[in-house]
Amino acid sequence: MTTLISFIIVLGILIFIHELGHFAVAKACGVGVEKFSLGFGPKLVGIKRGETEYRISVLPLGGYVKMVGEAPGEEVSTELRMKSFTHKPVWKRAAIVAAGPAMNLILAIVLLPVIFMIGIQLPAYLERPAEVGYVVPDEPAQKAGIKAGDTVVSVDGKDVKDWEDLLTQLAMNPSKSVELAVQRDGERIQTSITPDTSKETGAGYGGMYPPMKPVIGDVASGYPAKEAGLKAGDLILSIDGVKINHWAELENVIHKSGSKKKLQVMRDGKELAFEVVPKYNEDAKVHLIGISRQDELVSRQYGFGESITKGVSSGIEMTGKLFVVIKGLVFGEYSLKTLGGPIMIAQVAGKAAESGIADLLSLVAFLSLQLGIINLFPIPVLDGGHIVFFGLEAVKGKPLSEKFMTIAQQVGIALLIGLMVLVTWNDLARIFG
Repeated sequence: MTTLISFIIVLGILIFIHELGHFAVAKACGVGVEKFSLGFGPKLVGIKRGETEYRISVLPLGGYVKMVGEAPGEEVSTELRMKSFTHKPVWKRAAIVAAGPAMNLILAIVLLPVIFMIGIQLPAYLERPAEVGYVVPDEPAQKAGIKAGDTVVSVDGKDVKDWEDLLTQLAMNPSKSVELAVQRDGERIQTSITPDTSKETGAGYGGMYPPMKPVIGDVASGYPAKEAGLKAGDLILSIDGVKINHWAELENVIHKSGSKKKLQVMRDGKELAFEVVPKYNEDAKVHLIGISRQDELVSRQYGFGESITKGVSSGIEMTGKLFVVIKGLVFGEYSLKTLGGPIMIAQVAGKAAESGIADLLSLVAFLSLQLGIINLFPIPVLDGGHIVFFGLEAVKGKPLSEKFMTIAQQVGIALLIGLMVLVTWNDLARIFG
């Protein structure tokens, strides 16, 4: 029930804000609005105020604003001509259409700082001294001579008080050499490191991790770990007789091959043995057994000014990742199986609601940002496609032909239906394996 209610709330907010943008600008431009609907299909409930009927419809996967004279070729009486969408100047029609995605972007911009003011959950290690728990082989930290047990105390002469400081400094210096001072066995050692550049974010990373016990936080259905009987809270002691001290060591062993692994774990003070055969994941291009680590989390709240800064940087990061994923899908770097639909959104919304208001608002902000950006893509049916048509009309000096508009809309609808079928299939495949 929590999942369903959360899904309705999240989707309802996104749809309402989007359609409110179209509605408000249409009214401001003198366009008559006949219907304002949350959802498609037959009406569930509705009320009429003035010329507009406000309704909630059966299918909650979208919404619409029906304007006077909106459809190409629609006959409009002489008295309604002044309120007709089609008879308004091109710039007004473009403004009305652009207002929907613009409102989604505004919602994300407003919510992100609010989330940081409410407080977010962060890994506890970010507030701890930058003690190195694991160094990834052949990555920048190892090349710089950094070892497990070292504590980074400064970067380019600036004191490093915790892991957040260190990660921030490395992120800001991709592919640039920086000076590090580390404390090792009571001795201060100077070295230099050149952070690699992340392909996803463009930020720098050093290839070193804080201490992370190999404790299981979650076990995914449909994977070998679940079938073998591993549980959340299990501490992994060894794999094939080799002691495991850090979560990254565990990942390194599991990811490399699909051969049978013998795991020794500690559960409730007892040592238990399990056998698992890692399953190859086409999307991640590694072998997995379906476990995630248990993180110790702390709640942190930020002041007004810092919340705005954090919100802006978070929005930029989300936007960058969205375009990386879109590029990856277009060029075949990511599988279409990674796309999720309404069922996945519902599941994520349910988990976010259980985690607290900040997580639920984070989901709304993330989805609203995605919705705003994707709706501006120049694809028929989407708002961006309509804006392109208005641009062509402005250049030509006359409306595009009804035949062209009809064909373009049909192509867009076919693409949209195909996408909905694909993501729904993906959702069902995740559930039923």
